[in-house]
Amino acid sequence: MATRLTLKPTSGQLAEIQLSTTAEIPERAHKTQNRFRHILIIGGGVSGLMTAWILLDKGYRVTILSKAWASRERPLTSQIAGALWEFPPGGCGIMEIETPLFGYSAVEHYREWAMQSFEFYRLMAERDELISRGLGQAVGTEKFGAKMKTLFQFFRQPIEATTGVHDRHDPHHDKYHEVKTLDQSVDSSFRDQLNVKYHVMTDAQGGKKTNSRVLTDLVDPKNQFNVACAYQHAAPMIDTDVAMEFLMRLVQRKGAVLETREINGDIRLHEAELLNAYNADIIVNATGIGARELATDGQIFPVRGAVKKIKRPAGYPADAAFLLPAQVNPDGSVGKTVFIVPRNDDTLVVGSITQRNNWELNLSLDSPEVKAMWERATEFLPVLKNADRDSQSLAQGLRPFSHLNVRVSPDSRANTCRIVHNYGHGGSGWTLAVGCARTCVRLVEELLDTGRSANAELCRL
Repeated sequence: MATRLTLKPTSGQLAEIQLSTTAEIPERAHKTQNRFRHILIIGGGVSGLMTAWILLDKGYRVTILSKAWASRERPLTSQIAGALWEFPPGGCGIMEIETPLFGYSAVEHYREWAMQSFEFYRLMAERDELISRGLGQAVGTEKFGAKMKTLFQFFRQPIEATTGVHDRHDPHHDKYHEVKTLDQSVDSSFRDQLNVKYHVMTDAQGGKKTNSRVLTDLVDPKNQFNVACAYQHAAPMIDTDVAMEFLMRLVQRKGAVLETREINGDIRLHEAELLNAYNADIIVNATGIGARELATDGQIFPVRGAVKKIKRPAGYPADAAFLLPAQVNPDGSVGKTVFIVPRNDDTLVVGSITQRNNWELNLSLDSPEVKAMWERATEFLPVLKNADRDSQSLAQGLRPFSHLNVRVSPDSRANTCRIVHNYGHGGSGWTLAVGCARTCVRLVEELLDTGRSANAELCRL
């Protein structure tokens, strides 16, 4: 692997692209007209930075406006995120896809975006591994912060069955079989990359039955969670502090201008002024929860989240993550999640809290829901009780959910609009970031190349 990544074309409308992990611009990107086109991006999170990287490597000039930037002292939502790649819909505790039929996007879009991101993170993880082995001269010296780990997901019903308990629609059952097909189908471009394996966790008498020593020795020893089965697959996990620092440095080296500025109110009212002030051709809105005001999108709402960061305790398998997704209990209520993910070799992220429409960032390690979250995780995986108490900290933020799902489309509210939106990623910002950025860039280029204003035809995904 050199300093360039090649991302495959998709079954949709996205062509193959090349990205450079250094300041260079790939030769194929040198369209003469691109050098004279300027894209203004609002939002300095992972969605804005990934969009900027792709645009820069296509030869465009880019300016990014953000009211705040990634830092370890005051982290952005993109840094606080668990950053576990999941095949959609995610299992963070509420419905990731609120409107299945008539939203901005559907589960098929989420899954295509997620697999495009999977490809990118896998390549970056391979690059990081080469750097760790002292081969940085071939790929660059700065790590992105990606590693491929094994994700174990646990369920109270046997999801591999095709009849009986799954006569009614079960999203976990459907999701498992989709992932399995991607991994095993001869027609899949991801064949043998996900390494899917199914585990029966209990025998007919309710006792433990699994061939995995990790699952036998570590998970739910008292059978409090009534786990019937599990499956595992390869999943990228991102050290978000490292990745955000990498992205910020990279786009600046490629020529992006970063300006600290907050835009308030309806972006349409600022459109002409911003395009003129920055001599820009298109505006990309990647403001996350800020899109509620900036895009006057009342469908955007916050889901307060919090995770506990701990030093990885002795006995915890370094290459494993554990997820008990939200599942419907026999009484119809929705169970809580357990989320345990390595941030890096030394740190685990433990969660998760999901509280809809709560804007307050006032949780502490002593908050009752944080204590309940930790108790749930330690009962599920008792090895966590060995964690150093002095090294524990809390991170909290607002996930930017939308009742109409992720929005990657031009703004169609005005005939002359030159705005493309990329927001509403909920709890799946890192899972979807690369795929959504690729779609966003395609829409930007369609507007530039056709000279047409945003309309229903261009809003297709």
